[in-house]
Amino acid sequence: MSSDYFDARWRADEPAAALEWLRTQYGRVDVQADTGSVAERAAGDDGFALRRLSWDCRAEVVYEADRFFFATSTPGYAWRIGSVEGEYSVAPGIVQPGQEFLGRADGTVVEMVAFDAAHLTEAARVIYGDDDLEVRFDGTAPVSPRLRDYWLATLRWSLTQLPLLSEPLVRAHVRRAIVAATLEAFPLAGDPRERRASALEQAAIYAAAASWMDDHASLPVTADDAARAVGTSAAGLRRAFLANGHLAHTPEDYLAQVRVSAAHIDLVASDPTRSSVGEIALRWGFVDVLAFAAAYRAAYRTDPQATLER
Repeated sequence: MSSDYFDARWRADEPAAALEWLRTQYGRVDVQADTGSVAERAAGDDGFALRRLSWDCRAEVVYEADRFFFATSTPGYAWRIGSVEGEYSVAPGIVQPGQEFLGRADGTVVEMVAFDAAHLTEAARVIYGDDDLEVRFDGTAPVSPRLRDYWLATLRWSLTQLPLLSEPLVRAHVRRAIVAATLEAFPLAGDPRERRASALEQAAIYAAAASWMDDHASLPVTADDAARAVGTSAAGLRRAFLANGHLAHTPEDYLAQVRVSAAHIDLVASDPTRSSVGEIALRWGFVDVLAFAAAYRAAYRTDPQATLER
């Protein structure tokens, strides 16, 4: 999981201060602005960041991209990359690493997500099950109006999560949602039919393995057993969980959660004069009672003994 979380708010009312801030955030940037203000809210980590830039002025921005940016705006932000031009309020657009971007802002608000190239590549390889995939986009706009709207809705939902983004699990959930929407909505180079088949296969492996573990959690089975049962390798099962697991990102974590849930049901139903926490923990594969109690507290915010004695 990415680290180095940051949440920065900034405002400048004169061009020199704006340029200094933008260079600390984006690297090589040149800004020519008239009087007015520039403000930004940015939150994220070393893998991705959500950003909202408010331009209460006219400004020209020249930027050499060192990461991926996917942006939309209110009317007033025209851009050019090479011979291609656009307006972010008309269609969301991409800036890719190595491209030189020219933007002209005029009293507008830009909302965007930025991805470190290595992080987006790693995420795409997990989602599509392709360890050789290199992320590059053929074009600057979403592939269809339906996927444009899907991406815009996902970005706007992600921005509502800014107050909670410091929580690692929330950040991981937001990152997963916006990565998936971005890779689906924009024209990723390569054959989309092959990628979609791979993503569907990953989802099918995840669903089959989760169902198998649900059914066999009371037996002394492992994640490797689940992989063999659904006809994949341990590494393949791990990739499927990374791509599809919302509550557990590894098959081992999923199996442990299933067993804690089953133990909880037993604790609620058992007579404390006839059963003990240790017996119930052992029934569900927890040899170490202290480890079981810690896992139970994390899931239910109370001690298993307290549940048993209700």
